[in-house]
Amino acid sequence: MACYPRTPEAEERLRELHALLTSARPWAPLAMRMAWLEQLARWLQAPGAPPSRRGRLAPVESPGSARLRLLVEVLGEAPAWCESLRGVITSVLSETSALSLFTEPGLSAGRGLLGDAIARLGQQLVPPAPDEQDLAQLVWRLFPGKEGQAWLDELSEEHVVALCALLRAPTFAPLIEAVEDAVLVLATRASALGLASDVLARRPPGSLEQSPFVRLPRACEALRAEVRAGAQGLAVEWRRESCAEAIAGCRAAAQGVLRHMDAHAVGTDLVYRLEQLGHALDRLESLLWLLAPDHSRATPGAATRLLSSLVDAHARERSVAALFRSSVRYISRRIFEHTGEVGRHYITTTPGEYHRMVSAAAGGGLLTAGTAALKLTIAFAALPLFFEGLTSAANYALCFLLIQLLGFTLATKQPSMTAAALAASLDVKAGDKGMHSLVKQLACITRSQLASVYGNLGGVVVTVTLVGLLLQALWGRSMLETHEAEYVVRSLHPLKSGTLPFAAITGVLLWCSSVFGGWLENWVHYQRLPEALARHPGLRCLLGEARAKWLGNALARHACGLGANVSLGLLLGMTPAVCRFFGLPMDVRHVTLSAGTLAFAGTALGPERLVEPEFLWAMVGLLGVGVINLAVSFSLGLSAAVRARGLEPVGFLRLACAVLAGGLRSLSDFVLPPVPLLPAQRPSSPYSVRSAARPRSSTRPNQEETARPH
Repeated sequence: MACYPRTPEAEERLRELHALLTSARPWAPLAMRMAWLEQLARWLQAPGAPPSRRGRLAPVESPGSARLRLLVEVLGEAPAWCESLRGVITSVLSETSALSLFTEPGLSAGRGLLGDAIARLGQQLVPPAPDEQDLAQLVWRLFPGKEGQAWLDELSEEHVVALCALLRAPTFAPLIEAVEDAVLVLATRASALGLASDVLARRPPGSLEQSPFVRLPRACEALRAEVRAGAQGLAVEWRRESCAEAIAGCRAAAQGVLRHMDAHAVGTDLVYRLEQLGHALDRLESLLWLLAPDHSRATPGAATRLLSSLVDAHARERSVAALFRSSVRYISRRIFEHTGEVGRHYITTTPGEYHRMVSAAAGGGLLTAGTAALKLTIAFAALPLFFEGLTSAANYALCFLLIQLLGFTLATKQPSMTAAALAASLDVKAGDKGMHSLVKQLACITRSQLASVYGNLGGVVVTVTLVGLLLQALWGRSMLETHEAEYVVRSLHPLKSGTLPFAAITGVLLWCSSVFGGWLENWVHYQRLPEALARHPGLRCLLGEARAKWLGNALARHACGLGANVSLGLLLGMTPAVCRFFGLPMDVRHVTLSAGTLAFAGTALGPERLVEPEFLWAMVGLLGVGVINLAVSFSLGLSAAVRARGLEPVGFLRLACAVLAGGLRSLSDFVLPPVPLLPAQRPSSPYSVRSAARPRSSTRPNQEETARPH
């Protein structure tokens, strides 16, 4: 076998290792022994692989594994150095506690989601005081962050087994005791999480004695007792199988609770605690493998993998964002699924639905005309900032609520909801390479959205024009003075004002309101408020049993719209006031409201000034406001829904090619009303195309009939 060349760098690494092993002092103070172990760990994790001690060609291996191999070779040839290393490790393990090392990294201490978030923020601001008696803090210094985890992952199991054989089993006796204690701690924590009241409320009824969360601590204690008694063979194997069955039962119970929430409503804190339960069970399985392994030779490799997972968990638990990521993803999926269900009611597929959408949008425009008039009155009343924002918010919120209650619709509230409905169709099937179904649904969404825009703008402009002419006929003057009308026109100029950026910000606010509406709907059902109102003694005495039940059902039906409308009113009204309070020239641009204010300005200026460049530029700005409102809200809703569902989005170029492949006929479907179906083309089902394409949700049977356009 060829010899491995000795380079000056390799000789220097050998001299460094010899100097380290020579300086080992098992009788030194604990702090000095820990510092020495840190130096040895830095040498092992340093870049660059040394040659084989025996001068032979080593197999291809990572630098970290090669340095560990060299350490094993040196210790095998120098028993005195091996004894010194053994003494240092044994004394450090015996004088420190490893319980927190096995039970804390990546696991909650029972504080809940908000409590753990506050604790992590506090640790980032004020790091915890060092504790020499805690082995975990030494481990984090020996294997810092991702680099330490990567070094542990690349180690050869053969070298790890050889090093453990040199150090001998009694060296790790304190760790075995800590593993036994950690098994009991984790089993008890998992049992407490699984027996919480909100978890039991979502479990099927049954005997608590048979619950896996009750059996888990008992099974782990029985296995621990068998191991401590020195039992081997079938006795330990039977106890280990009992623990595995209890852990599997706990996992199945947790999945059942998640399915229950998916069918009804999601609680972020409960999702977080169930996630912590899963992590605790994973950790418990790893520790049980160390406590009762199949054979002793597998123990070093399992311990290395456990140590790597502990280092990774410690690195991840510093991030506050990672704490919320999984829990928020679960509830966001629930929110956007419900938003998508509501959004399907805004998608028209037949001429009758299309015409009803235009009529509902015209009604929304009619009511928005009054909101635009109040908006101008408030704006030119020179109220204090807070009261201006509060009155504007009340004006918007009342208008939006009235639109919902009367069954009308507002075009700008649809994109975020129809985007959530479209997200489910982005998972294109393999057999649908032309994406025909996706293009067809996108055409229906675009056509329906344009119908709402036509109805809103037509309704608000016609209503404002008639009101303006009526005011001039009765009072001999317009609602706005000439200078006020000119100010409105200038404020909508696309180049000389901030109209377009304001429209983009308004699109963000529109999407935020839809998210809040979905969150409120989920919260109402999670807290079971409809049932609570229906059975409230005070409401029953005041309203009667039937009316109290009706109130609860109404809250269940309109919770999403109530939250979205009120939050949108507050956002549109208070955001400009708050920004101006801090000196930021911020405003909002809502296409329907802007159309109403511009129509009021047009009636005040007179027909001869409607063809002037300033007014024409204002109309261009209004068009830009509409496009930006809808585009920003739709894109945010689509991207958020796609991420919440975990789907791969379809590329824009691929989708554009699929649309253009249909030619002018395909493009016309995006703009023109749907063509009536011939009798032979109509579905044979007694249900309409709309109801057949959108089956009822299995979670709430009557939701499709009760939900109304918001």
